[in-house]
Amino acid sequence: MSKTAQYVLPLEEMLSLAAELKRLDKMDKIGAADELHLSSDWLQILVNQVSDHIYVKDRNFRVVKANLSVLKDIGYEEIAELLGKTDLDLHGEEIGSYFLAVDQEVARTKKPKIDVEEFMILPNGRRKWFFSSKFPVLDEANEFVGLVGISRDITARKKAEMLQEGQNKILQDIATGRPLSEVLDTLVQTIDEQLDGVMGSVMLVDNDGTSLTSAAGPNLPEGFLQLADGIPIGPKVGSCGTAVYRRESVFVDNIKEDELWEMFRETMAAFPMQSCWSVPFFGKDEMVLGTFGIYSNEIRSPTDYEKRVAMEAARLASIAVEREIAESKIRYLANHDVLTGLPNRHEFKNRLEDKVVSSQDSGEPLAVVFVDLDNFKFVNDSFGHAVGDRVLQLVAERILSLHDPAQDVIRFGGDEFVLIVWGEAAKRKNLEAFMGKLMEEITKTIQIGDYSFHVTCSIGAARYPQDAGNAAQLLRNADCAMFEAKSEGRNGFKIYDHTAPDKSVNRLTLLENMRQGLEKEEFFLEYQPQYDLLSGRIVGAEALVRWQHPETGRLMPREFIALAEESGLIVPLGRWVLHEACRQNKAWQEAGLPPITVGVNVSARQFRDARLTADIAHALESSGLQARYLELEVTESLLIENAEQAIELMVELRKIGVNLAMDDFGIGYSSLAALKKFPLTRLKIDQSFVEGLDTVASDQSIARAIISLGRDLGLNVVAEGVETAKQHAFLTTCQCETVQGFHFGRPMAAPKLEKLLGMTRTPLG
Repeated sequence: MSKTAQYVLPLEEMLSLAAELKRLDKMDKIGAADELHLSSDWLQILVNQVSDHIYVKDRNFRVVKANLSVLKDIGYEEIAELLGKTDLDLHGEEIGSYFLAVDQEVARTKKPKIDVEEFMILPNGRRKWFFSSKFPVLDEANEFVGLVGISRDITARKKAEMLQEGQNKILQDIATGRPLSEVLDTLVQTIDEQLDGVMGSVMLVDNDGTSLTSAAGPNLPEGFLQLADGIPIGPKVGSCGTAVYRRESVFVDNIKEDELWEMFRETMAAFPMQSCWSVPFFGKDEMVLGTFGIYSNEIRSPTDYEKRVAMEAARLASIAVEREIAESKIRYLANHDVLTGLPNRHEFKNRLEDKVVSSQDSGEPLAVVFVDLDNFKFVNDSFGHAVGDRVLQLVAERILSLHDPAQDVIRFGGDEFVLIVWGEAAKRKNLEAFMGKLMEEITKTIQIGDYSFHVTCSIGAARYPQDAGNAAQLLRNADCAMFEAKSEGRNGFKIYDHTAPDKSVNRLTLLENMRQGLEKEEFFLEYQPQYDLLSGRIVGAEALVRWQHPETGRLMPREFIALAEESGLIVPLGRWVLHEACRQNKAWQEAGLPPITVGVNVSARQFRDARLTADIAHALESSGLQARYLELEVTESLLIENAEQAIELMVELRKIGVNLAMDDFGIGYSSLAALKKFPLTRLKIDQSFVEGLDTVASDQSIARAIISLGRDLGLNVVAEGVETAKQHAFLTTCQCETVQGFHFGRPMAAPKLEKLLGMTRTPLG
């Protein structure tokens, strides 16, 4: 039988209905429209036996007949309460308008609507779905006088379909790795849509297994989840805490009277929930993971269907939580060393890069400490790998015993450990003290079973930004310092010396890369501003060369300048630096910015090159920059090597109009008589003296003397490497004229310095 056929009434019944509707229609036309009661009872008796909704509406879509199934769902006791009402009266604007539109279509087309899926919210809040068929009733003139409707309840089937769809979506979310919180929220929403008048929740057992944490409950009253979060697990702790304790479902139909809720009665008085049913769920190891709870605002027990749905929800919650636990373990293993439990190399890379970015933003000191156990192979060879593993665990514990919030500890691999140190602890003196303590702790006697012995270690450190420009360089330079400590006899520690060449570099490869880099324009300049202490304005900048290596990334001068000097490549590189610095300075001036002097470092090889004067003249001529805005920086030791030749060249450069500065003053061996002969315009105090201005009296005396000497010789004095407010304050009291260092500004790209130059006054400190 077709779907259409099964809802068509027998012919004689349809004729009776048509006759009755015609009679009513005639009554309506003569003013008897309110008399909607049919004269005979036989049809009512018949349709009351049917479980489907059966109803009759007049031409104005008012109910004139309905069976008991309609009355029951609508919530009326007598048919008289229903008669004369429209769908708008019964279901409200939103749903009622939809029903009315379907009825009007039947009236207009005079054709039945078969198996239309309809959704209805009943007055008691229950949601139902129906397959409805509506048939027009026509008179002898083929005019519409009413309709007959039959609606079959398909709620059970519809909810089953929705439940299946919800399960599939949840499983898909689990499989695709959506966050656990989102999966559990979707799960609860799916169950809430299945059950009428209830609200679901998920609570999870915490890590120590003593309490429950609120994980999901999107439809629970505001504030309830927060109050429930952290409740203990025990024999009388509501439905959920008790369910976990008993490892079985707990169904409480009256929260206010059940003893399991005794300790929460005052709290629950503020909420409408009257009953709570909780189903625990388990992992594959039979450990309780949490509970799926259902709250109802009525005092009642769950139906069998509600129990089945809760069980299914608990099963899905178990899958989701177990997946999260498994993925958490995988993430932990991927980022941690199994033997020591310390973060591993992969995690270290992320942490160090984050710290470098933070240091760039805040200016807070940062250091990497590299620890390598000396001759650890002897331990494995002598006592076996089991003892060797235990030694590594003990060393990790000893390193952690010195741990404070300013350190991260990582097992880098094998017998190597790395620490990230920041803040005050990363300053040189504090860092040296810490490395001494670290060595002392690691080298204490090791007692494993009958074995008693010592292990020594070599430790290296590098600081950011003094010793490296990025995270990779920082680690590499700490490693170099560690190897230096090892090469000097082991059982010692070193801080990276930026003046020493990097012995680990493949020199031939780097040399060839440097040649290609010059051709491919891989080098670039950054500028560190120099401030006048009295006016607070930027009066100069030092041009500093950088190399954007295509494979290893950004390289700092200490990583390639020494090799460039040895190979002679420093001459073409220095020539490029001169031209670029002059070009950029002229571009700033043409942009209307205040003119400043840009300093360029000149190496020993360049200084001996016969073409230096011509190179400088060409750079000035091609850029259009006036010579007085270019300053050449030469080291004290370079000038002393051949003072007479140096003086001759410097006099020639001064005739051009170029300024000359002696860099790193104070660490060489020049006599005052020799210094007086050099046609200098500026002295730059070496940063090794500036670094100790906070606390070292001898450094303060040397700095004060150099400033006084420079003033007496008519030279401008620049203090470089100023990093703290105390150093700034001391230099101010000594009437130092110019300062340069991280306290005032790091080396920066030309556009950034251009913005600073655009300010009428740049505040110091």
